[in-house]
Amino acid sequence: METRFIPRQYEPNYAYPLLVLLHARGGDEDQLVRAMPALSWRNYVALGLRGPEVVTRRDRPAGFGWGRDFESEDRTGLRARPQRPEAEVVRRALFDPDHDELGRLEEGIFGGIRTTRSLLHVHSERIFLVGVGEGAALAYRLGLSFPDRFAGVVAINGWLPPGFRPLAWVKSCRELPILVVHGAWNTRHPIAGVRRDVATLRSGGLRVAFQSYPCTHRLNSQMLGDVDTWLMNRCTSQAGL
Repeated sequence: METRFIPRQYEPNYAYPLLVLLHARGGDEDQLVRAMPALSWRNYVALGLRGPEVVTRRDRPAGFGWGRDFESEDRTGLRARPQRPEAEVVRRALFDPDHDELGRLEEGIFGGIRTTRSLLHVHSERIFLVGVGEGAALAYRLGLSFPDRFAGVVAINGWLPPGFRPLAWVKSCRELPILVVHGAWNTRHPIAGVRRDVATLRSGGLRVAFQSYPCTHRLNSQMLGDVDTWLMNRCTSQAGL
């Protein structure tokens, strides 16, 4: 499922930056689209995507997630729908060579981008990944795996995906700008782990801007304002192209 945000007074002759919005665990395709007016009414086209995995809380549906490859241990009580038994996973891998959950996820995201570009005027070199929480882990994975397809990554209250080795792609990623913003009082994912992620990325020569805020895991206006400033600086400078 997808939701698109069209800027106020949309000008079809102007090539807009595109923000690919990846929600937090338990969210949906509308979660970050609803926050777009607080980020900017007019600067961007945005595409909100829904995670493929149903998340449950107390045995009831409680939004969506991006899959176990991107989960982090937290204190929300949100858990993914149980995975298929291991034997079934092995059987499908043997008899269905096209079975690749991560590949299908990537295909769906790139398909959503292509559809958005066919409907709205988007600058092909100003496509940014913006993820929150678990969505930030996916944004890291996509951005560092396909650095030539994106103009930057914004990770909000998120983490590097478990088991992912970003420095394996370090040479091709050094021109990919990354912004990390995090609530200093975030108990779901404490800031100490984020500082380690930032240090890991910087040790490989990646350009990572980092800012913490006196808040928890909730988005606030100061955080979104700084994200807007960083994005516009990338769009208006040669380094952001």
